[in-house]
Amino acid sequence: MDSNHTQIQAELDALIGRTALVSDVVSSHRIAALAATLDTDAPADGSVPPLWHWVLFQDWQKWSTLGPDGHAARGEFMPAIAGMERRMWAGSTVTFHRSLRVGEAVERRSSIAGATLKQGRTGTLAFIQLRHDIGPTGETAITELQDVVYRAADDPAVSAAVPEPVPPAARTRSVMPDALTLFRYSAVTGNSHRIHYDYEYVTGTEHYPGLVVQGALQATWLADFARACRNEAPISRFAFRARRAVFQGKALTLAAIDGPDGLDLTLRDSGGAVCMAGTAR
Repeated sequence: MDSNHTQIQAELDALIGRTALVSDVVSSHRIAALAATLDTDAPADGSVPPLWHWVLFQDWQKWSTLGPDGHAARGEFMPAIAGMERRMWAGSTVTFHRSLRVGEAVERRSSIAGATLKQGRTGTLAFIQLRHDIGPTGETAITELQDVVYRAADDPAVSAAVPEPVPPAARTRSVMPDALTLFRYSAVTGNSHRIHYDYEYVTGTEHYPGLVVQGALQATWLADFARACRNEAPISRFAFRARRAVFQGKALTLAAIDGPDGLDLTLRDSGGAVCMAGTAR
């Protein structure tokens, strides 16, 4: 382990325990806007479906404070890590103690639970684990453990795809990640990261082949599909892990099959490669 690695790890260790608190109200307008984006209807009873809470707690920063990629400047809560300019949401484990409801005043209590450097296939990676406790003051309705990965800006953007056949017994659904859906999802969640809506930027600067489908949108498609497979039975826990980037313009296949820990879920690209895997129970 070189001295630079040791220094960065020490800086990451110092982040553990850092906290942030934000408040919001579960807005019927935001829930309706997300439902429209997903081409569905919001629940008539005012409950918030699993993962739809991601329309809450939006962090709208002044234009002058945004980085060239559209992200807010890092350093206040999420760290800025020298030499690791790219950041991705690698996965989450979300426990639903109860559903949020439209009109509720809620808060999100966030903390940095872990921070580790690892050597990956493409270079050094920094893994930051966040814990979010969400609900009205004094109550936790949702607990989310979120994994965020930092990497160097010049890492290869896309690895080679390896097709994996859909199991014969799986239930499937097709979704189309078109540019309009990506733009609307970014808008309704307050996500200004340019890779999701700025084609010239994402292809010319970050060298992806097209607009990148939000990991949160992929997970939401999977969670909604899981509810449909379970006849709308409540989901108490949903976990997902992103495996590879997904791009606009070609249909994606959602697949679900009963597993030992609930419903096993996958999202495949048009070539059959698994881009996200998850479980719902």
